[in-house]
Amino acid sequence: MKIAICYFSATGRTKAMAEAIAAGILEQEPGCEVRCLSITDVTKENTEAVEFVNNADGVLVGTPDYYAGEAWQIKQWLDVCPCKMAGKLCGAFATANFAVGGPVVAVEHILTHLMVQGAMVYSGGGAYGQPFIHLGPVCLRDQETEGAALMKIFGQRFAQQVKKVFG
Repeated sequence: MKIAICYFSATGRTKAMAEAIAAGILEQEPGCEVRCLSITDVTKENTEAVEFVNNADGVLVGTPDYYAGEAWQIKQWLDVCPCKMAGKLCGAFATANFAVGGPVVAVEHILTHLMVQGAMVYSGGGAYGQPFIHLGPVCLRDQETEGAALMKIFGQRFAQQVKKVFG
């Protein structure tokens, strides 16, 4: 089982949350091959990174919230990414300075883009119980410890679902 976590991180916070998700995935499924990949490394020139994403069963996309949406770098990457998302289980996560700044909108934009590309979307919805992760987890500024714990749980749940879908 392979899972790719692709992210853009201007300050390092989104990267740290990607790593927390990876830790949760590996805790749940120790044999899983998981990679955290900056979108700046997932380009048509870097065939190794593209091949990993293309061969992954699951892909998670992370972004900082910029003005009530995803970072423009993520939007651009999703528009021109040489990776194929069709048939994969995909999800999204975000970091933000403020709860009302739009991190949920950022996650929604990413999920919508992935659905248009033919991905199956995973949200970690409320049916799993506490902690509730509706569309995707969000980490707020000055709450990195709590955010990392939430991301780890999201990673565990995502790994379970990838295994359920792809065996």
